[in-house]
Amino acid sequence: MTAGTPYAYMKDMTNLRTDQLLQASLHQEKLAELGRLTAGIAHEIKNPLAIIGYALELLCRDGGLTPFQVEMAERIEAEIERLNSLTSGLLSFSSGHEGRRRLVALNELIEDVMSLLRFELQRQSIALETDFVELPLVLADPNKLKQVVINLVMNAAQAMSGRGTVTLRTCRHGERSVELSVADTGPGIAPELQEQIFNPFFTTKPEGEGTGLGLYLCRNLLKEEGGEIFVESNPGLGATFRVRLPVE
Repeated sequence: MTAGTPYAYMKDMTNLRTDQLLQASLHQEKLAELGRLTAGIAHEIKNPLAIIGYALELLCRDGGLTPFQVEMAERIEAEIERLNSLTSGLLSFSSGHEGRRRLVALNELIEDVMSLLRFELQRQSIALETDFVELPLVLADPNKLKQVVINLVMNAAQAMSGRGTVTLRTCRHGERSVELSVADTGPGIAPELQEQIFNPFFTTKPEGEGTGLGLYLCRNLLKEEGGEIFVESNPGLGATFRVRLPVE
């Protein structure tokens, strides 16, 4: 067989897919290692935070603080609580427990995720807007839902290449499901690509900047939880990803 024959073409395609699978495997290993590193850092942060909190409690217990000192103590306490919330979120996400379904308050889960991503969005000059309504609980694995939210928000940020707005909304969808939408003000997605973006290894990013697995994993994770994901987009008018989950 010579170059250009069907055999050579199939061989090239097999080699390409093997390379893609290898890159995907390496990517997953990196994510696992990052999770372990994150958990270690979070534990290291929580220990001194506990000491700072106890020291603050002792200072406030003595009384006799000036109004300014009371204000500073309250600010320190608020920042300790914020950092504790952040590290708890990191530990929860990096724990990697699979198949642990429980009743989840979707709005609270999204807020937990955004507390981790807010700094990165600000660093990229991307504005964040939210519009949440009261929702019933959903029965799902919270770590899987967190992974979906992270993927969708970071995809939206990358699509805008800096400067833009990501908007997260929640609402009821009919009697038996709830919906989360993640919208961006990026360039949008061409109609012929809107179904392909959920295929494994398909990516519109430059070579080396993506594995093409993010949206594929989102769809699979949501299927495992009885959910669905859709995309709505017009070129030049941004994109909106809609996640629907059944309620109990």
